[in-house]
Amino acid sequence: MLDAMEQFVKIVDLGSFSAAATVLGKNPSTLTRRLDHLEHELGTTLLVRSTRRLDLTPDGEHFYHQALGILSSVEDVKGAFQKTPQPVSGLISITTFDTFGRETLVPLLARFRDRYPDTRIALSLANQVIDLYNSPYDIAVRYGRPEDSSLIYRPLQDMSAVVVASPQYIERHASVNTPEDLQNHTCLAFLKPRQFTWWYFRKDKDARKIRINPVMASEGGTPLLMWARAHQGITMVSRSFIEDDLANGRLVELLPDWQASLTEHNASKIYLTWKAASSKNPAVRALVDFLVDELGT
Repeated sequence: MLDAMEQFVKIVDLGSFSAAATVLGKNPSTLTRRLDHLEHELGTTLLVRSTRRLDLTPDGEHFYHQALGILSSVEDVKGAFQKTPQPVSGLISITTFDTFGRETLVPLLARFRDRYPDTRIALSLANQVIDLYNSPYDIAVRYGRPEDSSLIYRPLQDMSAVVVASPQYIERHASVNTPEDLQNHTCLAFLKPRQFTWWYFRKDKDARKIRINPVMASEGGTPLLMWARAHQGITMVSRSFIEDDLANGRLVELLPDWQASLTEHNASKIYLTWKAASSKNPAVRALVDFLVDELGT
């Protein structure tokens, strides 16, 4: 089964039987028969084949990700029994969004380098969605599960949102008792088409979509937090970024009985994503394991 998994993954990664056959040193017809046997064994179709392209079925996509994880684990087991362990060294390139990078990832990467001093870290803080597969980065941390089936991913912590303002702002303005009250307040929003205009709230079965009128906006969450601390208005950010602010009273949570979200479908979980090829790098594998241990659910 492991050989079949490896061959299936290679076919998907390279996009054709002939390309995979060249890399694996086999005949394309052999790979075709192995895939037919695998699909028969699993009782489902994994790939839809045409003269021009190969398309993963939903079951195929699920099996692909499972196979990547299993093959990666097998490599880890092999590495554990090698007489000469592979050194954890070299460059690891990472991209993540601004606030998470500054508030969470930066201190964790410092601890990682304390453990593995021969590694080098290149961190990019960018709020734009990137195509990791065609990028120079090894690892990405982003909201939402990646759609690219060629990538491996693990869910990390939930980043549930909270609406906050400073005590000084609250004292000078009308109280906020319902989500609709926000329409009469100064809001600080993300500079993204939907998040700039709408905030979402849910309490049991009561779901509300509130149009806001932001007076200050930013692509990243760090400026929003700084403005909120400077009494400029109300903002919605991930709770994990402001635990200290809430504990010391610098910021106050509003509408605590409501579940707040920046997206209609409450996509609050972040995912650690990396390329299959990067799994061969011991430093990348070490960082993935480290981050999953620290931030995994």
